Amino acid sequence: MRNMDMERYSPVKKERLDPNHYTLSLLIEAERLDLMDQPTIDSIQKQLMVLLGELIIKYTKGESTSVKIETGQRIMLSILYCIDACTRSFNSPKDAINLLTLSSIKEIHQAGLEMVESCLRETEQSYKEIKNKKLDIPVEAYQTTIDQGLLDFFEKYDVFFSAHDTMASIDYPLLFDDMKKQGILYIKQYIRKLELETQFCRFFTLEKISKLLSNYGRVYGIDYREALINIFEIVLTNSIFSVMAGNKANELSITHLQMAHLQELFKDLDTTQCVSIIGETVEALIEKLEIDQTELKKYMRDFTAVLMPRFVCAVENNTLANVIIMDREENLQVDIIFNEGDRLDNDSFCSLVEEIMEHTDPVEKAEIISGGIQTLGDFIDVLEANCLFGEDFRAVYHTLGDLELSVLARIVYMEELRADSSSFSLLNAAEHDANRQWQVEYDRFVQSLSPDRLKSVEKYILSAVQMGDF
Repeated sequence: MRNMDMERYSPVKKERLDPNHYTLSLLIEAERLDLMDQPTIDSIQKQLMVLLGELIIKYTKGESTSVKIETGQRIMLSILYCIDACTRSFNSPKDAINLLTLSSIKEIHQAGLEMVESCLRETEQSYKEIKNKKLDIPVEAYQTTIDQGLLDFFEKYDVFFSAHDTMASIDYPLLFDDMKKQGILYIKQYIRKLELETQFCRFFTLEKISKLLSNYGRVYGIDYREALINIFEIVLTNSIFSVMAGNKANELSITHLQMAHLQELFKDLDTTQCVSIIGETVEALIEKLEIDQTELKKYMRDFTAVLMPRFVCAVENNTLANVIIMDREENLQVDIIFNEGDRLDNDSFCSLVEEIMEHTDPVEKAEIISGGIQTLGDFIDVLEANCLFGEDFRAVYHTLGDLELSVLARIVYMEELRADSSSFSLLNAAEHDANRQWQVEYDRFVQSLSPDRLKSVEKYILSAVQMGDF
């Protein structure tokens, strides 16, 4: 009996209230706890009906006091939505109950209506800002939701008779979308979360995001432009594993070699350890991107709970490639592409060499070569044209991607590869005696590469495709 009395007179607990039907659940709790007597509750109900009658007259522009049942229900829901806006604004449910007891429903509705209108103005301003800052990414649902769906809402929203309605074609899925909210409160949270997601994506270039989405579509066999995908989720996922693989925070690309490294890393970890390393990487990403906005940091941290089930399942079933999106081999970044196009004629080649000789800065020389050379033959001729010295070679080699470095390696280490390609190693091959200066400098450059980079170059050297390229 004592326990029942304690519950009966305890303050109203917010967790017992329905946020989407706040006032009605508040009245139920107030009655249950004897915080409001029956005559007061009856009075509130009568006032609601009177207010409904007044708004029906306003809705019909004074021509009728009756409407279809569906219309009357919609107007009543709109009234309650505005009243909820007012009662929900109090920190304490007890204060909201006191308001309902001491004030008229018409006054509370008017106050709530003003709050809804204010929220509408603020949200419309936020919409204009997100429209101006949206990503130029060809994901149809993202573009049409911002350009048309949300615009339709603001053009059709009726705070008097349909405040609770969310009349819009919003197809783009958020990572965390509160579908229980209604009316302008739903749109407000939608736009705010869309702002956070877009804000994070802006840490990466549009080119990198587009490339990632293209690879994502390839993995899942879909046209990413038409699919209902969440850009933020895909970008954040790859950025987490990209940082884990040793890339800079604003990189999204993950090579096959890096994927192999990640698979090895997670192979012997249990779920707790996986959760820990993912959480630590998210914190590292926040720090490296210098994100100081509390709301965005929380949004990113909350993503861990979404990622972990898929990630753990992928680790257990050896399907990480469905979670971590790798680059296509042919999409790996290279700065000079050796192709089978026409070589430079003699005059053009001599002019290029003269231009190189006019500069002393190694980086400038490398840029001239990068912009003027397209074929392997011309590139080797430049290396042997006595226009490069010492640090110049290093600057030129620094502009090459792993694929191109492997092409040069097959020339420099031709004898070693012919002797035994199966046991070939760049570290061991670099001990041989080079005949030309560019080969000596290549040896030195190779020795300065990281172990992971060496493995990547070696993979291209030994690939069957590479064997027949030149």
